[in-house]
Amino acid sequence: MEIVEAKQTDLESFFDYLKSQLLDNASDDSPLFLPIAKQHCQVSEQLRAKFQDGFRFEFGQLGWRKLWLAKDINGLICGHIDLRHHNTEYSCHRVVFGMGVDQKVRKQGLGIKLLETIIRFCRETNGVDWLDLTVLSNNQPAINLYLKCGFRVVGEITDRYRIDDVAVSEVTMTLCAKN
Repeated sequence: MEIVEAKQTDLESFFDYLKSQLLDNASDDSPLFLPIAKQHCQVSEQLRAKFQDGFRFEFGQLGWRKLWLAKDINGLICGHIDLRHHNTEYSCHRVVFGMGVDQKVRKQGLGIKLLETIIRFCRETNGVDWLDLTVLSNNQPAINLYLKCGFRVVGEITDRYRIDDVAVSEVTMTLCAKN
């Protein structure tokens, strides 16, 4: 498995991979990992635009986004992690990320490798002091992964979402990138 920084030419393959990730989110077999109702688990034009637009901006500009892909020996995407700023002028020293790992390769250490990639990037990049994330509170495997990598819980919003008529809470976690 190789982790590479994505290029704009990788986006169509990434969207195909993301389509299967979103179908997994709609499955009853795994914890909900995105705050999306099952019938809306698809790669929308709005989601596509967020990733496409991120390539137009240099790191540090409002709107920037970086994407790393885990590819198998055949070049198929098996996981991803994307990093972006909070889109506010006064929080440029903090970044937020999202990630996913194909269900066929989970519990093999790929999530840790993806996290190590962005932690290393942030530690080597001037101006990035904190990595932030939010995770649905029912996604205990993800919370355990983040804790294992040094993130700490800084809060929880009870009943943050109502998804398919079910109250879902959200946990906020952070890691100081400069330690």
